Amino acid sequence: MKVQFQNKFEKGLVLTTLKIQKLLIYRIIQKTLLLIFPFALFGSFIKIIQTVVIGKEGFLTDIFPDITNDLIYRQIEDISTGLYNLSLGWISVIAIFGAAKYTAKHFRRDDQLAGITAISAYLIIDYTYSKVQPYSFHPQLLGLRGLLFAIILGIFIGWIFKKTSRPIPEHSQVSTKNVLDRSFISAKSIVISLVIAMIISILVNITYYINAPNNYVSALASQYSSKSNWGQFFKTIIFSLYTLVMSFLGWSGAYSSLGVEKMDALSTVNLNYALDKHTAWNAPNPFTSSSLYHAFATFGGTGAVLGLIIAILIVAKDQDFQTVARWAIIPSLFNISSGLMTGIPILFNVIFLIPFILAPMVNMTLAALVIQLHLMPPSVYPVPIGTPGPLIAFIGTNGSWQALGFSILAIIISVCIYIPFVKMAIKVKELDNLALEEGEH
Repeated sequence: MKVQFQNKFEKGLVLTTLKIQKLLIYRIIQKTLLLIFPFALFGSFIKIIQTVVIGKEGFLTDIFPDITNDLIYRQIEDISTGLYNLSLGWISVIAIFGAAKYTAKHFRRDDQLAGITAISAYLIIDYTYSKVQPYSFHPQLLGLRGLLFAIILGIFIGWIFKKTSRPIPEHSQVSTKNVLDRSFISAKSIVISLVIAMIISILVNITYYINAPNNYVSALASQYSSKSNWGQFFKTIIFSLYTLVMSFLGWSGAYSSLGVEKMDALSTVNLNYALDKHTAWNAPNPFTSSSLYHAFATFGGTGAVLGLIIAILIVAKDQDFQTVARWAIIPSLFNISSGLMTGIPILFNVIFLIPFILAPMVNMTLAALVIQLHLMPPSVYPVPIGTPGPLIAFIGTNGSWQALGFSILAIIISVCIYIPFVKMAIKVKELDNLALEEGEH
């Protein structure tokens, strides 16, 4: 298929992406993301119920506080918690199954046993050694934050099957003997995988209790402060960049798109100032994570992906892109982007790396400039979890229309940044559609 390119940059990026997309590991990752998309999408809707509708610090419960005492509310809370834990909260377990399955399948090994072995290995690694709770797991590693680790481990287990087992015999009919034969062929691979999982499990449990590296980064982001405003600005930019890169790679960053991390010291000083002066104008620390990252970089979720959804709805004629965008728009309004991240997919997608980082960075830089020029007050007041992205700065400034106007402008800027990359992504898909491989057997 012949595709017309608009400029040299577009041609270079598309052709580079196609080359990377030919790599086995990249294809396995992308197909794994497509596999987990329905679970991520379902979980994102449940997350809305958890955080926005019934969460004790959620957007709607902040407006209607009396509903938390209702019996029906408590029943809905229990049901939604269970559904979330077994969908989006379990997403890495599904991902490791897909990564191991696709890797083993490529090498003509038993993909079903590889996938099941990978799930067992992952649960062994994630198992919590506790006398208080005999059966418990580290929840963060099971969810979206453990996705990168799960995919890497799944590919590794698939590779173990390649090295330590024989190709499965191809039979037209499946009999009990054939199933047993396949089990014995893969027995060595299963044992090796589970033994390695046990060793990793010990290391994970040790690092979990002595503070994992990401916890250290998050603590540094909340506790470190600079005496100058611009020093604080660069600190916020650096930790925002770290968060964006880690989120793009399926890991966790210093900041949450829902703003649930601990408020840093400077944000607390800002809040005390606003409560004392009854205004957000001239707050002493204008460039905190609350006033920049949470207020202007998380429209739709990490990466300001609400701009991507609008860009897709405007310029994309591809039916798959349109379908994912329509399904993802409601969760993204509340800054929950897991469905979009896995459905397009954005995660690990070379085409979207640039706008995923650029859009939030441009928004934060322009916001800092506008705040510095005293054209808009900084966001200093607490904002309920799950507040729609365009309203975060408005509520965080206690109703500043300037902040609301700039939020709308920031969304338009995000859309403009994403539009050319959406066009490039569609061209890549036309030339090499990974989704078509899902139907192959």
